[in-house]
Amino acid sequence: MSTFDYIVAGGGNSGAAIASLLSEDSSVRVLLIEAGPHYRSLEELPEDLYSSRAVSVDAHDWHYITDVIPGREFPYGRGKVTGGCSSVNGTIALRGLEQDFREWEALGNEGWGWKDVLPLYSRIERDVDFGYEPFHGSNGNIPIVRFKPEEYSNCVRAYRRTAMDLGYQWIPDHNNPAGNDGVGPIPMNRGQDGVLRVSSSVAYLLKAQDRSNLTIMDRTMVNRVVFDGKKATGVEVINASGQVETLSAGEVIVACGSINSPAVLLRSGVGPKDDLDRLAIPVVLGLQGVGSNLIDHSLAVVASYPKPGIVSESDADVQMLIEYTASGSSTVNDMQIYCLGKLGAERFPGADPTRGLMFGAGVVINRPESRGRVMLDSLDPNVQPRIDHRLNSHGEDIRKMVEGVRRGYELLTSGELKEISDGIAVLNDEMIADNRVVEKYVTDRSATIWHACGTCKMGPSSDNHAVVDPCLKVHGVDNLRVADCSIFPDHVSRNPMLTCYVVAEKCSDLIKSGH
Repeated sequence: MSTFDYIVAGGGNSGAAIASLLSEDSSVRVLLIEAGPHYRSLEELPEDLYSSRAVSVDAHDWHYITDVIPGREFPYGRGKVTGGCSSVNGTIALRGLEQDFREWEALGNEGWGWKDVLPLYSRIERDVDFGYEPFHGSNGNIPIVRFKPEEYSNCVRAYRRTAMDLGYQWIPDHNNPAGNDGVGPIPMNRGQDGVLRVSSSVAYLLKAQDRSNLTIMDRTMVNRVVFDGKKATGVEVINASGQVETLSAGEVIVACGSINSPAVLLRSGVGPKDDLDRLAIPVVLGLQGVGSNLIDHSLAVVASYPKPGIVSESDADVQMLIEYTASGSSTVNDMQIYCLGKLGAERFPGADPTRGLMFGAGVVINRPESRGRVMLDSLDPNVQPRIDHRLNSHGEDIRKMVEGVRRGYELLTSGELKEISDGIAVLNDEMIADNRVVEKYVTDRSATIWHACGTCKMGPSSDNHAVVDPCLKVHGVDNLRVADCSIFPDHVSRNPMLTCYVVAEKCSDLIKSGH
């Protein structure tokens, strides 16, 4: 029986940062538990984690499967390593927008308004390009850089010119709080060598790992939170030797991500009573919202065959994107179109595999209305939770995605992008003009972009589906918080990684200030 002041269950994007920040106080003992491995130096990092040139969803992945729509399965990438998804993702470091946090605050989450969150975004970042601006930071843990024009691939150069010819304004800084529509380079968390993926493990843990008050248990699965009545007293784990072990703490912080945080709570007896009864889990507290409110960004790709010599295996996956506002939308920047600098035929069903690498336009809905759910089919933590995305199940999402696919098609068939293209894969002019055909294209081909959030929603106790309060404490129990992207009450208008750091910094601030 080992005792700590704080146990951080989950060493991912938020968890690794929280453990590092809490252990800055040498008077407290902090334990960080991670199911995957922890690499203690940059030299130890495998190539798939070191290089930001491509997303890694193989060696350090949970290998989950989701039902994106009923009857259609899709691999669901989740990082299984310290740093979590920040160790395997595309290093896209985009902030949320003021409108997102205005809504969070309006939902009863005091302390999560834009005035509260903007300083945390600035604290996190070391923006190499715009750190001198008053709304940016220059001394944070996360380096933010953008590809320069001389680094653009052939596709990206053509994408920029074509987008601007079509009327999209040039946006040099997509993290400017103004949040204007337009095309510009993607801010990315890459190291000085331009290649290193700077994850939360690299940025936070490596400098903290040798502190005497921080213990890192890697290759250890968190099974459940242990309770005495309604007070969390620790966690039960399956350690690296395969043994079941109980570890006690003054406070438990669950940071296992939007899929595994609700799973841990459910195995612990906190969740919808019907779900707990179905698996004969003793009920500690019936919280209806655990596992509900699954929100994710939907992606649909329009792909083009390049002319010879245009696309190279060494090209970065992404360098630039368009942010725009869908027609009739109540929120700005609710859509993205990525310039996909290289795209393998294996990732695009129906493409001719003999024609090699392609390039494309990746259409993403940032503020979807569709909601899914995470449930358990087994008490065994090694059995993946059931992930039911219900992607594009809301009519407004389908409408926006159809409009987005048409915009992507217009890009690839216009200007310099048309000049470097040897034809569009699957789609043609007749198909793109038919609403029913494009709707089917979206339904049959849309995937998630692996940005799950919302499954342990933050909100006041008056919200029947809220799981944590604005101090990230789980409603109705003591000494237990959840602190990761699962607490988002709604999605942010951008990729969620930087906002996961905001959650980590906010959690640390709340604990250190005694809340």
